[in-house]
Amino acid sequence: MGAGKSLTAGLLGKLLGYDVLDADILCRNLLQPQMPGWQGVQEKWGAHFFDLAGNIDRPALRKALFADLEVRQGVEQILHPLVHQEIMRRAAEKRPSLAGLVVEVPLLFEVGWQDDFDWIVVVYAGTECCVERIVRRDRVSLEAGRAAMSTQISLEEKALRADSVIENSGPLALTILQIYHLARFLRG
Repeated sequence: MGAGKSLTAGLLGKLLGYDVLDADILCRNLLQPQMPGWQGVQEKWGAHFFDLAGNIDRPALRKALFADLEVRQGVEQILHPLVHQEIMRRAAEKRPSLAGLVVEVPLLFEVGWQDDFDWIVVVYAGTECCVERIVRRDRVSLEAGRAAMSTQISLEEKALRADSVIENSGPLALTILQIYHLARFLRG
């Protein structure tokens, strides 16, 4: 969270000529009315996380995800299999043409999907840098930003498990330069 995954995935996909698939966007789509994720949340919690129009109350659900382990695990049990299935389906579509796919998965190691991918890139930024970005982006308190970060494996541990690391604590130009070099390396 807040490390710069979306920027990196987007630019890397563009440089490689690959489509980019974002697991967070898949989750958002699955939580639209009548979609499987929406139905799963409704079955599990009734109207608790819904607004009067029948839409998921995203701020309420987000707050519960970071405050209540049982809610987080319940939502993960609903969404993760659906997201994984969609990622694998889209990857299978690319396989016959040998086209690549850049997949942005925020909780890759937490959900154990690391063996499903050919190359893993972790975007790294220091914890306080990430927290500051979360606070600015999501307009939440420092405590909420830190709480969100605490629900994930540390970026240091993820970086040690990656095939490549993009360091994104400094100037944007240096991050972009690293992404260009990685794309060149991956093209072979």
